[in-house]
Amino acid sequence: MKRIVALLISIALICTSAFSVVAFAEDSTQADASYDTPIIVIRGMAFTGLTIDEGTPDERESVVMPEQDDIIDLVLKLATTYFVEKKLDVDAVSDVVYKALGGIACDENGDSLYNTSYSLYPLAMSNYPWLYDDGGTGEWGVAAAAVDYYGADKVYFFTYDWRLDPSDTADDLHNMIERAKAEHNSDKVDIVCCSMGGVITDCYIYEYGTDSLDTVVFNSSTFCGTHLTTDLFQGKILITGDMLRILLNNMIGNELLPFILYKTGVLDIVADFAMTIVEDNKDEIYDKMLRDIFATMPIMWAITQPDEYETCMEYMFPTEELKAKYAGLIARADHLQEIMGGMDELLLSLPEKGVKVAVLGSYNTQMPPVYESALYHGDGVLESDMILGRATVSVLGKTLGDDYKGERVSPDNCIDLSNVLFPEYTWAFKDGSHIIGDYGTDCADFIMAVLGCQEQPTVDTFEQYPQFMICDEDMNIEYFE
Repeated sequence: MKRIVALLISIALICTSAFSVVAFAEDSTQADASYDTPIIVIRGMAFTGLTIDEGTPDERESVVMPEQDDIIDLVLKLATTYFVEKKLDVDAVSDVVYKALGGIACDENGDSLYNTSYSLYPLAMSNYPWLYDDGGTGEWGVAAAAVDYYGADKVYFFTYDWRLDPSDTADDLHNMIERAKAEHNSDKVDIVCCSMGGVITDCYIYEYGTDSLDTVVFNSSTFCGTHLTTDLFQGKILITGDMLRILLNNMIGNELLPFILYKTGVLDIVADFAMTIVEDNKDEIYDKMLRDIFATMPIMWAITQPDEYETCMEYMFPTEELKAKYAGLIARADHLQEIMGGMDELLLSLPEKGVKVAVLGSYNTQMPPVYESALYHGDGVLESDMILGRATVSVLGKTLGDDYKGERVSPDNCIDLSNVLFPEYTWAFKDGSHIIGDYGTDCADFIMAVLGCQEQPTVDTFEQYPQFMICDEDMNIEYFE
C-alpha cells in the first residue's frame, strides 16, 4: 500500500504533465501581415519528448507508463497476495513505479542521471509545418492559432528539459529570442509562457531584463510557483473523503454514487485508512521515492514557495550526511530561491518598463487529491490561486462565504482577484483547461486578441471577454449567469 501511495504522490508531481456563446475575435484563418513582433510560445512539462540514449540500441523513453495488461497483472497479484497472505506485495508495486518514473531522476548535483535528449524546434514554425497543420490543444493549440493569425514565420515554439535548472534553460530561451529578433529585424518579442514555462520566463527576466519583451502572457503558469511541491516537500500529505468524492465524480461522470459513498462514511473510512498507511510509512516513502526522483530536479525547488523553502529543505535533507551528499543540488536550489524570492517585485515592474502583461488561469477542477492545498480550486494540474497571481480562492465545492467582500469577486463567489499581482490584467476561466487556448476555440481567439493589442489590455478592453468567463466542454466561452 505504501508504494501505491507513493505512486499517487508521484503522479501528482508529474501531472505535469501535460486540460450563451460570446462574439468571436477576427477570423482565425487570416494572417495579420502588419503584425511584426515575433511570438514565442513556451511549452510546459513534456514527458513524451524526453528520450534516454537516443540513437543507440538502448534508446528508450524517460517515462514508460505501464501497459494495461501490466496493470491488470499487478492488480491481480496484489489481490491474490492480500487475500491469501493478508499483506500487500509492495515490491511488485515498487517495480512498476520505478519502471515508469525512474528515468526522469537527476543526480546529487541536479543534472540528469541519464543521457537524456528532447525534441528541439530552434527555427520559426514555418520550418515545421507538421507541428501546426492539425491545430492542437494546450500550448500546441496556442501556437497553431498564432500561425493562423500572424503567419508561421513569426511564431516560434520553445522546448526544454523541464527537470533541469530553469536559470540554465533561460539562457537557451535568450538565444531563441535573439534569433527571432534578428530574423524579423525586431527589437521585441511576445511570449506566451504555458504551465512550467512561467518559471522559465521568471528566470529569463531575472537574468536578461525586459528590453526584448513586448507582451508576456502567463498562461496557467508557474510564474508564482506552486503549493504542490511546497506541501509535499514538507510532508503535508492529505487525503480526505471529500477529495475522494470529487475524484470519483470526475472519473465516472456521475455524482450519485460518490455522494452515497461519501454520505454513508465509506469514503471517509478509505481516506482514514490511506492516511494511516501514509503516516506509518512516510519516512520510507520519502527516502525511496520523492527525494531521489523528484527532489533531485532543480526546477522543483524553483517552484517551491520562498517563505517555506527552508522548512522544505530541512524536511527533505534532514541530516548532515544528506546535506553533504546533495550539496551541489542544494547550491542550485539556493540560487533559484534567490531568484524567486524577489520575483514579485520584478514582475510588478513589467508594466512601468513598457511590457504588456496578461495573466490567464482556470478554476473549478480538482488537483491530485494527496496534499493539503488540493482542497482548494485548481485547473487539474496547478493551483488556481498561484496561476492567477496569488488570488484568494475558496475550498473546491464551496464559496468564499455569504459575508465575503471583495472588489473583483467571481459571480459564483469562488475567486477574488482583488489582491493578485495584476488585478486589471488577470482573467479567470471557470471549467477551463490547464493551458488555455485550444486551437479553434474562443479561448484561442482571446489570446490572439491580447497579443494584437497595441496598448496594455485590461479586463475592460474586450466587451466579449470579461474578467470572469465560463468554458463549455469544447473550451468555448459562455456568459456567467
